[in-house]
Order: sequence, then C-alpha cells, then structure tokens
Amino acid sequence: MNKLKWGALLLALVATGASASDADIKKKVEEGLGVKVESVKATPVKGLFEVVAANNVIYASEDGNYVLSGSLFSLKGKQVTSLTQQRLDDIRLAAIKPFEKSMIVFPAKKQKHVVTVFTDTDCGYCQRLHSHMKEYNDLGITVRYLAFPRAGLNSSSADKLESVWCAKDQQAAMNMAKTRHQVPPLQCANNPVPAHYKLGRELNVNGTPALILDNGAMVPGYLDPQRLEQALDHE
Repeated sequence: MNKLKWGALLLALVATGASASDADIKKKVEEGLGVKVESVKATPVKGLFEVVAANNVIYASEDGNYVLSGSLFSLKGKQVTSLTQQRLDDIRLAAIKPFEKSMIVFPAKKQKHVVTVFTDTDCGYCQRLHSHMKEYNDLGITVRYLAFPRAGLNSSSADKLESVWCAKDQQAAMNMAKTRHQVPPLQCANNPVPAHYKLGRELNVNGTPALILDNGAMVPGYLDPQRLEQALDHE
C-alpha cells in the first residue's frame, strides 16, 4: 500500500452510475488500485466513505468513481480533531495484535503503559532507547519490540535481527546486540523478521525507533523515559 502513489489527491476510477453499495465501492477500489480492501463505511460527511486497505485510510465518493488521500478533520466542538488519525490509531493497534507472540518484551513489574517499538539493532537511537530500559520499566512502561531492518531484508541488519529473534534467550541476545556485542549467527524456521518488516512498511514506518503508544498513536524517533512517560500520561 505504501508503495502506491497516494500523492495525487484525486484519482478517477471506473465510471458508473449514481450511488454504489459498500461492496461496489470495495470492488472498484480493489480493481482500480490493486489493493485488498478491509472495510468500507460511511463517514460523517454525506457522500464520503472511509476505505481501509493495507492498514491505511483513504476516502471514496458514494458512487465509487473517485478516491482521495488525506486527513479528514472535524471542526465540531472546541477542538479540531483528525478523524483520520483516530482511525489510524485504531488500525495500528489491531494490526500489531496478531504479532504479540513474536515480540521481544521487556515488562514493567508495575505496568501502567505498553509501548511497541519497531527497532533495528544497528540504529544508534534504538541503542540509546534500550540503554534506558530499566528506567522505562521503573516508570511502569513495558517495552515490546518488533524488528525493522532499515536497510531491508537483504542486509546485515536483518541477519542480526534474525539471530536475536532466533536466540534461545531473546532478551539476552537483544541486550548484546544493543550494546554492540556480536550475537552468534542463527537462523530459524519461524523467523518473524520479514513479517515484522512488512507490517512496518504497511504502517508507514520509515525510520527507527518508531514507537506505537498504547492508544495506537505512532511517535517517530527516540523519547527519553521522562518524555515518553509524559506523552503516555497525556494521551
């Protein structure tokens, strides 16, 4: 999905008559854009439908002839609210849930928050984040790791991440890798790195660390323990 050229805000699809059903819109978007549509539903704007495809949100006209990419804002009430961002937050939480069993987790004893981090062991700021793990945990923040080799799957970073995830003691292997010690090279049949990387690309992760807070918001880059606690407490 992220490889598609969403830059064009308006894209004409196949011409039809007046209005179309959700199924018709789904079919048109899938055929016109070559993606699998996960859901179609009406928005608060008459004639505009939300379309979720590959963990992204776009919008379609009620006849299915046009789609657009961008943020839908609500000006109702005292605050400007991004309805698109709210929906993306929900999508991220749903998208990472099936991967929970393949995450490497550093749990807080008195857990208040859970933060999921796309990480690369060769990333300097990822190493810096990991060096404060005890402080995050002491603040009640559980940190869960997903693998995201920034140089791609055919890279030494991907090989290192595979060795970490295939290790018998994953936490110890992660500690070694994040302190620039060599992890014994390993391979395993259930290596989750390719699936984690694909998920990250779908969620528009383009750098590491990329943090997904427990409300689904994504924060690119490193936050020290105090700043992360503040961000979580003000969700």
